[in-house]
Amino acid sequence: MRREDLAAGVTLYCGDCREILPTLGEVDLVFTSPPYNMGNHPQSNMGHKSSLWSGTTLAKGYGICSDNLPLEEYEAQQKELLKILWDKLSDNGAIYYNHKPRLRERRVWLPLSLNPDLPLRQIVIWSRGSGFNFSHSHYLPTHEWVLIFAKPNFNLRSKGASGVGDVWYFPPKAKTPHPAPFPLELPMRAIETTTAQTILDPYMGSGTTGVAAVKMGRKFIGIEIEPKYFDMARKRIEAELRQPCLLEAAE
Repeated sequence: MRREDLAAGVTLYCGDCREILPTLGEVDLVFTSPPYNMGNHPQSNMGHKSSLWSGTTLAKGYGICSDNLPLEEYEAQQKELLKILWDKLSDNGAIYYNHKPRLRERRVWLPLSLNPDLPLRQIVIWSRGSGFNFSHSHYLPTHEWVLIFAKPNFNLRSKGASGVGDVWYFPPKAKTPHPAPFPLELPMRAIETTTAQTILDPYMGSGTTGVAAVKMGRKFIGIEIEPKYFDMARKRIEAELRQPCLLEAAE
């Protein structure tokens, strides 16, 4: 495990989140997007010579993460992780968990299959405005989900914050070194509409959640197992720390 304290309240770990999370203290908000296990997706055509993903980094996984577990093992892994994250939340905390529905063997598979019986407050739709999985069997998917698992005392910053609605229209991030980044606007929307002080991303990737937290003047803890992406995230967050934050952390 490698730890780097970039500033007061900003700590990054390079290692397995399942080993690091039990050592951490309480957090107020988790915003994360796990690997989607697309390498074990029979109808994605990933890696096929005619696929948009042929030869891409994503088709080969995420560095040391192969992203092709048997479905039952993947579901069990994510359920275990969500339980650990839930136990790390403050009494008014929430988990924002980005995943997406998809077809398996001509039947829809939903991210709800990953819920270890946590209280699901809401499903926010992330409308990407585009897609890549064209097929004769279904209409082109152009959205993903953000599942919000919330403690009973969790509330938005204000009634006005509720006005952003439950469909968020942000185009995906393109042409980046990381194979599957989400746009900065996604965690920014979650953070700016809450009073969360400490933000956690156990699948930090290229550091987008960390950049959003720093922009909003919040504390951040990031975990990433792949050294290449950890270094990428560290550089991005360090650069953001040199900039003035958009909004001081809510009192």
